[in-house]
Amino acid sequence: MDQRVQFRHLRAFVEVARHRSFTRAAESLNTVQPAVSRTISHLEQIVGRPLFERRARGLALTSAGESLMFFAESGLAQLSEGVQQAAGRGATQTIGLGILPNVTRELMPDAVLRFKRVHPNVTVRIVTAGADELLRLLRGGDLDMLVGRLLRPEQVKGLRFDHLYDEPLVFAVRTGHPLARRRRLALDELERYGMILPLPGTIIRDEINRFLMTRGHATVSNVVETASFEFARPYLLASDSVIAFPLGTMRAELRDGVLVRLPIGGDELSGPVGITHVPGRPLTAPTRRLIAALRKELRPLDRP
Repeated sequence: MDQRVQFRHLRAFVEVARHRSFTRAAESLNTVQPAVSRTISHLEQIVGRPLFERRARGLALTSAGESLMFFAESGLAQLSEGVQQAAGRGATQTIGLGILPNVTRELMPDAVLRFKRVHPNVTVRIVTAGADELLRLLRGGDLDMLVGRLLRPEQVKGLRFDHLYDEPLVFAVRTGHPLARRRRLALDELERYGMILPLPGTIIRDEINRFLMTRGHATVSNVVETASFEFARPYLLASDSVIAFPLGTMRAELRDGVLVRLPIGGDELSGPVGITHVPGRPLTAPTRRLIAALRKELRPLDRP
């Protein structure tokens, strides 16, 4: 590491990033605002790039600042944990994470792997269940946050949703399906093959129902309903069924040519995916670091 970078630089940088303010960071560090400002200016000179930009609601990290924040916050936390362990005061930390099906297969495994490489001693407890059960655990304090598609307004009342990216619901079939090479399709052509749809009462099923209804298909008779892509995948490969599921659930199969996306839907079936948590309940430092790792995984996932 550049020998000019000192511990005080990193502490000041992390506090400014957390508070988005030189003044509040100075209060946290028990110093004065000009001292913090000078320290950040010196750090930016060493790095050779600006780390913050001023916005109407306070300071925001630049791309360089985001990169440094991930490692600086993690490094300071590791040092603190090391001191605690050396003093015999170390304690096991646990993150309770509820995840919905659309992020189970790709986004979260890579994010948790990135996090665990830096924080091997933090336990990540992952819970998969229906949205209502996950929300009950979140409100009760058993989970720190949920990651997945934005739920209904009445479900998330009193909670905070932090947007990560937008994800479409897509229609797909197995490779070799009679519809796989079609460039245009009418919805009434799908039902003859049978459909796999999300469970009733879920936000994604509501979105699909609205989409079908606006095109004159209020009901679909030949349906299998499930939340499990682990069931749906072999069923699709053994049949001519059509599935309508979130892109993230079956991105790997679409990428590898196991499944083929049908030309149905588009932007109108796109919805927000993000983090749901309880406002006013501070996120622990490990949880914030896991969120940082999660954001690092977004770039390859924010496109179909």
